Amino acid sequence: MDKKSILAVDIGNTSAFFAEISAGKIGKTFRIKTQEVHSVKVARDLRKRFDMKRIRAIVIASVVPALEKSLRRTLPKTLEVKTFLIGRDLQVPIVNRYRNPKQVGIDRLVNAYAAYRERRSAAVIVDFGTAITFDAISAKGEYLGGVIAPGIEISLEALFERTALLPKTTLRHIGKTVIGRDTVESIRIGCSMGIGGLCDRMIDRISRKLGRKSVVIATGGYARFMKRYCHSIHQVDPHLTMRGIWLTYKNRF
Repeated sequence: MDKKSILAVDIGNTSAFFAEISAGKIGKTFRIKTQEVHSVKVARDLRKRFDMKRIRAIVIASVVPALEKSLRRTLPKTLEVKTFLIGRDLQVPIVNRYRNPKQVGIDRLVNAYAAYRERRSAAVIVDFGTAITFDAISAKGEYLGGVIAPGIEISLEALFERTALLPKTTLRHIGKTVIGRDTVESIRIGCSMGIGGLCDRMIDRISRKLGRKSVVIATGGYARFMKRYCHSIHQVDPHLTMRGIWLTYKNRF
């Protein structure tokens, strides 16, 4: 990594991901739970894990308002590195067709921008995060809107918390069976094949609107896992958001 590296920060509802990026290439990374993100502690962790002398700027994309304000205020002072907040200091250079543009999560916009800049085609982005989001990008590179569905972890937790007899379960790959022979297997089938079917259905409907040549990109924590059950996915791109942060910064500087 050279002196033009940035530290990209993606703060989601469940986890925060940090990556050193130079010329669009991902270097060192680390991830922590969002609930463990405290500005002073994060500053210490960053000093331990990254050579801050190589970092030209810290660029944050966040969907947690309280944390983004705290980090934007604290990191420049403690680390002596310019810190930019996407959506406030930097704008994602994409036409946003949402009825109320401010309602779109910054992560969804940087994903859309990266997908179009790198592929130059209409696209459907499926982000398997806390929620499962489907985002539509036109052949002109416009963000058209999307769909939000409950995420896999939310679904598993809801089944456990809202029922008397269903156990707390982690998701694992299932075999070819579609009929569970015990409760845990039944839940895993529902949250893999069931959600995979939902994804295929949504991708099909969105792709019809965009045109059949649109590319389908999956990202987020469960993207690789779900590709087995969502047959409409063309590509898995785990670092789409981070490169979107890089490209947004690069567009300005």
